[in-house]
Amino acid sequence: MAVSRVFVIAVLVVLGYLASLVSIAFAGDSNAVFVDLAMNVDGGALTFLQRVFRDAGDRVVILGINSYGGYLSVADEIVNTIVERNITCYAWVPPGGYAVSAASMVALACRGIFMGSGSVIGDAIPQPSDKKTVEYVAARFRSLAQRLFGNNATLVMVAESMVREGKTLTADEAISIGFARRADSLEEVEKAIGVSVSGVFRPGLWDRLVSVFSLPIVSMILLVSGAILVVAEILTAGFQGYAVAGAILISLSLYSMNIIPPDIFALIIAVSGATLLAVEMFTPGFGLFGVSGIALLVIGAAYQIYLTPPQLLTQAVYIVIGGLATISSIMVFAAYKAVETARRRRPSLEQQLLSSIGIAKTDIGETSPGVVYVLGEDWTAYSVRGAIPAGSRVRVVRVDGLKLYVEKID
Repeated sequence: MAVSRVFVIAVLVVLGYLASLVSIAFAGDSNAVFVDLAMNVDGGALTFLQRVFRDAGDRVVILGINSYGGYLSVADEIVNTIVERNITCYAWVPPGGYAVSAASMVALACRGIFMGSGSVIGDAIPQPSDKKTVEYVAARFRSLAQRLFGNNATLVMVAESMVREGKTLTADEAISIGFARRADSLEEVEKAIGVSVSGVFRPGLWDRLVSVFSLPIVSMILLVSGAILVVAEILTAGFQGYAVAGAILISLSLYSMNIIPPDIFALIIAVSGATLLAVEMFTPGFGLFGVSGIALLVIGAAYQIYLTPPQLLTQAVYIVIGGLATISSIMVFAAYKAVETARRRRPSLEQQLLSSIGIAKTDIGETSPGVVYVLGEDWTAYSVRGAIPAGSRVRVVRVDGLKLYVEKID
C-alpha cells in the first residue's frame, strides 16, 4: 500500500502539468500579447516565460509585472532570453503593483517601462549582500539601463542606486524623471506603443507547482527522498517500484532547479512509464504499475509535443505521430499477450515442487523440521507420517510458503 501511495502522488504531481495547458489563452492573430507575471521570479516563472516567448513569436510582449522578485540566477536567464532573442518587450506595473528586486531587473530588460498609480519599482539589493555580488548586480542594472535610456546618466545612476542603496521609486517619481511612462490600464499601454492585444498568457497550475518545487528546501527534500527510494529499491528483493518513483522525484527536483531542460524531463517521465509497463507485463499485480505507466507515457508524450514549436506541428507530423503511436500500441499489446502465454505454459515453483522426489539430508519429524534436497536446493521440511531418517527418498505432498511437507518413499 505504501508503494501505491508513492505512485499516486508522483503521477498526480506530474499530471498537474496538463492543467497548466488550459491556463494559456491565445486568440486569433494579433501584433501583441499580454503576459501576466504575477508570481515570484523563480523556476516556475522561468518555465512560464520560456513558453510565452516561444509561442509569441515576433509579436510584441507586454509584460504585466506584479512581483516581489526572486532569484538572481533566474532573472539573469530571463534577461538573457529577452536580450539575445531581441524580443520586443514592454514592462507594465499595474496600479498598486510592484516590481522590486529581481522583478525590477526584468523590467529594465524591456524596451520601455509603464507604471500605474500607486505602483513602485526598485529595491534590488541582492542577498547575500557581499561586495562581489553587489558589484555584479550593479553592473547588470547599469548595463540594462544604458541599453534602455541611452546616454541619460541620471537614469542610469538611478537604476544602479536600486542595487547599491535599495532605492525605490513610486509611479509619480519614476514618471517625473522619465524612468517610466504612466499607464493605468492595459488599453493605455496598447495606445502608447501602437499595438492591439488579443492574446493573454497567465501562469498555470504546473508553473505554480514548479515555483514551489524550486524553493531550495523543497527541491532538496525532493532530491533526498528520490535518492532514498532508489537505494531502497536496490536493497529490497524483487521490484517494488521505489526506483521509478525515486527517478521521478529526482528529475522533478533537477527540473525545478533548471539543471535539466524540459525535453530531458519529458524523456525521463516517458521512460519511467515504459519501465512500469514492462514490469506489469512480466510480473502482473493489481494493475497499478500498468495504469501508472500508461499515464506517465501519455504525460511525457503530451509534454514533448507541447514543447515543440507550433509552426513545426504540421498535419503531416500529427499523422506520423498517430501512426507510430498506433503501431507501438499494437506491438506492446502483442508482446504482452506473448508474455502472458509463456507465463501460463511455465508451471509455478509450487507446481514444480509438488510430487517432486528428493533426499532427506537430516532426520525429519512431524513436529521437528529437517532438511530435504529437492529441485537442486535445500528446503525446510516436515513429515506427514512418522519419522523419516536421513538419507531416505521422499516425495513432496504439500507446500506451505517456504516449508515442504513430505512422505517417505519405501
